[in-house]
Amino acid sequence: MSEEIEAVIRRLYDMPVFFVAGLPRSGTTWLQQMLNAHPQLLCLGESHFINDMVPGLYNVLWNFTKSRKNPERTWAPGVVGPQLDHMIPVLRMAFASLAAANLGERDIGALRAIGEKNPDNLYHAERIWRVFPDARIVHIIRDPRDGAISGFTRFRARLSQDLTRTQYVAAYAKDWASRIATARGLAKDRPYMEIRYEDLHADTSARAAEIFRFIGASDDPSDVTTATEAASFERLSGGRKQGEVDPASHYRRGEVGGWRDEMTPEEVSAAERAAGRMMAAMGYEVSAEGLAAALA
Repeated sequence: MSEEIEAVIRRLYDMPVFFVAGLPRSGTTWLQQMLNAHPQLLCLGESHFINDMVPGLYNVLWNFTKSRKNPERTWAPGVVGPQLDHMIPVLRMAFASLAAANLGERDIGALRAIGEKNPDNLYHAERIWRVFPDARIVHIIRDPRDGAISGFTRFRARLSQDLTRTQYVAAYAKDWASRIATARGLAKDRPYMEIRYEDLHADTSARAAEIFRFIGASDDPSDVTTATEAASFERLSGGRKQGEVDPASHYRRGEVGGWRDEMTPEEVSAAERAAGRMMAAMGYEVSAEGLAAALA
């Protein structure tokens, strides 16, 4: 049995790798479900591999390396601990092992790439490319007004009770603009793709096919249909139609532009002041007053 597992891990180790990134409530889970439903892809949920397992394993290896340099801990002949170049293959093998543990009944012979989604991947793109230089990153971007309203509703119980929704909207929008700019700077000459949530929503099949091609998977219509239907809002939400709101559900509303009937004018202004320049550049509607405030 162990030999079979080792063979699977070795095969997964050699596969192309991809990561899904985006701020919370931007559609990362929807995209993960879609990718994972493609017959040629394995896309893990939030394992926090990059921001949890990688630094944890690195620290173990580095502490070992430091201990081997301590003459008081070495009697005779000692060893040189692994340096960074030696650690990288260990980290990659750990990801392959994680993928193997979550392979389930999938046909490994059909797989073309393995990946993981985590909003935190957006904060750790440089680390991703340090460990996996050829990794493809798919960054899903949503109108920060919709993202902020959804986030405040979803995470309210975890937030400070003193935090107002207007303050949350402003902070979310500011981080949204900053993270897009940072990701673009890091992604120069690297395999990086941006997809707007709204575009994926408007023409799911066409946009999904583009993502599959970018990752290296089939864009055959039958494969696209299989993936997109498995990740439909109705299926993921347990039968609700788009627009039928369940505040307690991870799949809350499934619509574009819901902020228009949920946000106060003060909240809209806060979002536009914080991110109006980037919103306009991304093709999102911004008032003249909001854009002027953002540029001031």
